[in-house]
Amino acid sequence: MITIRPLESPDDRSGVLSIDTRVESDRVFRLRMQQRSVALDEIVPISAISKSYTLQNDMETLSQLPWARIAHDGSRVVGVAAIEYEKWNRRARLQHLYVDRAARGQGIGQMLVEAAMVAAHALGARGLWVETQTTNYPAIRFYERAGFTWCGFDASLYDLDQSVDEVAVFFWRDLPSRPTIADG
Repeated sequence: MITIRPLESPDDRSGVLSIDTRVESDRVFRLRMQQRSVALDEIVPISAISKSYTLQNDMETLSQLPWARIAHDGSRVVGVAAIEYEKWNRRARLQHLYVDRAARGQGIGQMLVEAAMVAAHALGARGLWVETQTTNYPAIRFYERAGFTWCGFDASLYDLDQSVDEVAVFFWRDLPSRPTIADG
């Protein structure tokens, strides 16, 4: 049974750092810009994409955010999520969402998103906003299945190797008028 509970720093540090964040995909999205229009096209790259996200540097940030939760399966940490509330525009930003590679496909990401939606509602947010990369095909598909809509991009956000066609893409999900689950 998966439980969602508040992140306890530093106690949960090793569990969060043990999350396998690797993403592999034989598909990516490419941003196609034309005069006054933009599209995200699904493509098959020459070779499969594999990347990992390092959580080491994020631990301090996670412990300082107003809402950070872990998903625990009874023996280990299998996911983490955190939001930050932007009061000026009443937007909650999903800063982090990681599910251990071995635990994906079990609804853990959806559980964390729903808990984040409830927390965002309690903070007075009008919706939840998230950023990912065009090269993270599984994340984009997950956010779409979770009710998010593509709402923008930033082609200059990442300072990466110019040979990598990676663009930041942003997704939005309106908050329902009432929360649907109890905050964990």
